[in-house]
Amino acid sequence: MSGIISLIKWVLIAIGAIATYYMVTLQIQYGVTSKVISEMVSPTLHPESMAKVYMPMTNTLLDTGDITMASIVRVKVADDVSNEDVEEAMESIATAEGIRSVGMLPLSEMVELQTGEKQRFLKIYQYCSPRTAMVMIDHSDAFSAYLPCRLALIQDKEGQRWLYTLDMNAMIYGGAPLPDYLLEKALEVKRVISAIQEGGAEGDF
Repeated sequence: MSGIISLIKWVLIAIGAIATYYMVTLQIQYGVTSKVISEMVSPTLHPESMAKVYMPMTNTLLDTGDITMASIVRVKVADDVSNEDVEEAMESIATAEGIRSVGMLPLSEMVELQTGEKQRFLKIYQYCSPRTAMVMIDHSDAFSAYLPCRLALIQDKEGQRWLYTLDMNAMIYGGAPLPDYLLEKALEVKRVISAIQEGGAEGDF
């Protein structure tokens, strides 16, 4: 029995040594260990930040090696839905939801005109609720980088079409809890963009 206890003790010592090594390495290279410990002792981030933002992002990043894939939401476009159907559905849903369409960028078409070479389809659609946008900016100027809300209709290299948009969970849950009035508006914008994305993918309006 004493031998087992001794083995467990040495295993725990080894684990502690390894953890200490990595904590010291992180502190030396990035200066973050003390901040992480402080967050653990006295949390300032949203209580769901790890579950809804940082762990999903980390898992996707480790699986793909692509940080952009870790920050987006994508929905597959149904095979029997044309690009025109997608666009019409999204515009119809946006109008019904009271969010403004503020422009589109037919990027693949523009490149085809410039180069004379056929491109896989890529078009960006932009939406904005001006009053909500200003409320968000009043809270933090950095929110301006998220504006306007964008959806990208893109054909991948295998020919499958997708609708991409930024994952708004990072904005909603990634930092300190938003004030109630702002959280309500942010969740509503997320709902509307999700409705446009999902409805567009199915050509449903």
